[in-house]
Amino acid sequence: MSDDDIALSEKRMYGAKRPETHAYVASGLGVTRVETAGGQIGRFSLSERCNARDVAGASGEVAVATDEDVLVLTDDGFVPTGFGPATAVGYDGDGLLAAGDGRVARYSGEWRDIGEVADVRAIDGDRLAAAEGVYALPSLDRLGLVDVVDMAGDYAATESGLYRYEGGSTDSDGEWTEVRSGRHLAVASDGEQVHAAAADGLYELTAGAWEPCTLPATERVVDVTYGDDTYAITENGTFLVATAAEATADGQGGWRQRSLGVPDVVGVAVA
Repeated sequence: MSDDDIALSEKRMYGAKRPETHAYVASGLGVTRVETAGGQIGRFSLSERCNARDVAGASGEVAVATDEDVLVLTDDGFVPTGFGPATAVGYDGDGLLAAGDGRVARYSGEWRDIGEVADVRAIDGDRLAAAEGVYALPSLDRLGLVDVVDMAGDYAATESGLYRYEGGSTDSDGEWTEVRSGRHLAVASDGEQVHAAAADGLYELTAGAWEPCTLPATERVVDVTYGDDTYAITENGTFLVATAAEATADGQGGWRQRSLGVPDVVGVAVA
């Protein structure tokens, strides 16, 4: 049995000081759960077979948008919510949001419609990304841009560049400024860190400059999320984790990888 085949909780090197994190990778095969702790990537398994289109996590919850329904994680696994086919899911301060077939709705035991926006690609907090631009939530006022593929805070990833929303006392008063040119596939932020996945690699905003991340994989990154560490996933299913040196058992920080062998990856989330 290889070291990679041993559950992280069974490794003496971790002990109680490095809690285990479960990351959920959404793909055309379904939802794969990955165990990770202290910069190491342990066991992974298919939690739900489906055609996943998006995944989001917050405050101990995980939701998945599929071509049939929105699924939420429970103690008994992923269960349907009755939304119907969805293209995007996300969380704000009031809970779960989803979009699909032109419909945007909020879930609190049952779905309540907010309004209509076509071709929604991503939901992040109080904004959503769509083919026709960025929209504010819950008003659904259009804030500009086109061909938006992802949102994170004030950042929007589009087919033509990465933009930041600046100025204005309200959403409708601000304007978009291009901060990186070229096609971007994803953007992520936890309020302190910001990562942007471009066609030519993954970048991190460091001291006001976009610095390329030195990754052990050459495949394109399609999503990034944050927990105890920074997690990324490539289009071909390589799971990546970046950890500070002092948080690892071997004192070696930076990015590490493991291939999950799943196709058509669309995202990664932690609860």
